[in-house]
Amino acid sequence: MADLLGLNVLNTRPLARAASLQSALLATGARVQQLPLLEIDALPLTAEAQQWLRDLDCYRWVFVVSPTAAELGLQHLADYWPQWPLDVQWLAVGDSTAQVLRQHLLSPMIPDEETSEGLLRLPIFQQLHRGDRLLVLRGEGGRNLVREHLITQGVRVDYIELYRRQLPAQTASLWQQVAMIDGLPDVVILTSGESLQHWLTLTGTAAKAITPLVISRRLAVLAEQAGLKTCIIADSTRPDDIIRALLAWRNSLKHDIDKTCHTIRYL
Repeated sequence: MADLLGLNVLNTRPLARAASLQSALLATGARVQQLPLLEIDALPLTAEAQQWLRDLDCYRWVFVVSPTAAELGLQHLADYWPQWPLDVQWLAVGDSTAQVLRQHLLSPMIPDEETSEGLLRLPIFQQLHRGDRLLVLRGEGGRNLVREHLITQGVRVDYIELYRRQLPAQTASLWQQVAMIDGLPDVVILTSGESLQHWLTLTGTAAKAITPLVISRRLAVLAEQAGLKTCIIADSTRPDDIIRALLAWRNSLKHDIDKTCHTIRYL
């Protein structure tokens, strides 16, 4: 399989999450460089967060926003819950997060769209009761859309911030090596608001010459407001979805070139 033969792609996923995407892209014939824009720094639990974990059985739902949140959250919960309470419904933002939960014998629901908006469209949120409680396991500084939406309907939403995302110390020098040896990439993969901000800080005006691939329309709007090229939008962080989006984009470029060449020949 070489449908992306020669395409220069920059994989910015954290090193712990990058391998499956790297392998899948290489199998398509793409040239792939790794440039991690995020690394994880685990945060200590506050006393309030510890109490919320002890009260797990008081929540109707637990929403987990990333594989890292799943791993860290379940490690903490194991200190209080040798067996999971039966009446709590687990929600995962996407399949990668769900896989971590399934490894701990949980059966999460997954929205069709891997965003807070996608979560709120799940049928279970169409029948809310005042006094219901939702616990969110996430990183520092995440969006508050879920809370803002649900509290208007009398639902209590508690956030536990388990980690912060930061730019790895070695990434700046690594970017200089990548740009110097291989030149600017054709496409950069950006899967979160934090990675977008770090990308803009790291690359400056060079970012405007590179096509971003993102995983939501919200992130595409943020990228284009920052002056970046029109985004490729993948359905999720899954390698298959990213490759499918890249193939569609590359085929559209070929179609535009073929159409232009045909017009020139006709003239």
